[in-house]
Amino acid sequence: MESAYEIFAGEIAAKGTAYLVLQHCRAGELEELLSRGRAELLGLGASELYVTSRDPAAPLSEGVWEDFRLEFARDMLWMERELADTPPAVGITLEPLTRERGGAWMTLHNACFFDAPNSSTYGPNDLERAMAEGHRCGFAVVDGVLAGVYELDLTGELPEIEGIALHKDVRGKGLGRGLLHAVMGELAGLEFRRCRLLVATDNQTAFSLYRSAGFKAAGIRSRWYRMLPMFG
Repeated sequence: MESAYEIFAGEIAAKGTAYLVLQHCRAGELEELLSRGRAELLGLGASELYVTSRDPAAPLSEGVWEDFRLEFARDMLWMERELADTPPAVGITLEPLTRERGGAWMTLHNACFFDAPNSSTYGPNDLERAMAEGHRCGFAVVDGVLAGVYELDLTGELPEIEGIALHKDVRGKGLGRGLLHAVMGELAGLEFRRCRLLVATDNQTAFSLYRSAGFKAAGIRSRWYRMLPMFG
């Protein structure tokens, strides 16, 4: 039988963050499941807790319970865009990932995404996925320096810009737009007509960039809430 919920505790050591995903919830069980999952994550050392529900019959909303409350945090939003009018990339070139540089890619990826909402710390399994058939991943290069990373997933109905990010030392110079245009150009060069990406709506820098670049909302993948103590 499928578990009533799933926990993701991999980010506790690095960030103190943990995630609770409700899989199914019978009538009247919501508070008990939230309380049990919360206690489990706190027992593992989490200091920042997020929860979402995959059960359409048990949608979450902001609310107050005896020991905790839920506060809306973010939507994970699908966005899509045509690739026919992709602007040229400015200031950025792409360097494909090789196994020899896999360690450098993981290290840079984790540095670039450390503060991004709902991000995860990459390890060897993620590198294997990045190297697998149907994926194109690599480095963003600025003036010969490895300045960021990109991930493209070509295995779905639409190609997905799975992730782009720059190191904090090169942000604020308009290079994020150049990186976005570069990966869109990569997809257009592979003769794809349209692409999609997933963005956290509280990642204001990325969300604003994608909207200004012509991406349109195409559906919510998940809605996340913070689990906060009643006091403190």
